Amino acid sequence: MLPQVGSEVIVSCEPARARVVSVSTRYITVEWPWSVVDNSSTFRWDGTFALPHGESNPEWVPYRLEPTPSELRAGDVCTVSIPPTRLYVSHCETYDPPRSLGWAPAPTAGIYVMPPEKLDQEDAGCMLYLGGGDPIRVDPVEAEL
Repeated sequence: MLPQVGSEVIVSCEPARARVVSVSTRYITVEWPWSVVDNSSTFRWDGTFALPHGESNPEWVPYRLEPTPSELRAGDVCTVSIPPTRLYVSHCETYDPPRSLGWAPAPTAGIYVMPPEKLDQEDAGCMLYLGGGDPIRVDPVEAEL
């Protein structure tokens, strides 16, 4: 069941190994470990994902790399994960049929999440696709009494 807009959730994703394709001052591109290219899709995805890094990059994603981005070079193997992170849901949507984005399995839902410290910044979040290949877990934060 999808969380409601405005709800607080704990998002996590188990670690997986990925190969670094390229490193720039703003992005580290890795071969995405959880999905494969869907050649039947009208969207062309190359099997990679660019993760923002660096102090000057305003983009944010909950994914973390081990070792740290400053230690990675093209060809290195790293671990991609989402450690349990408390986030707010600012948008959610379901896809029936699953949404064709160029990878398989295709996601059945999406949630746009934001860290608490960035709630006042309109585009400071990240869309996470659920029900596809990424084993993302979304748990509600229980109300504190």
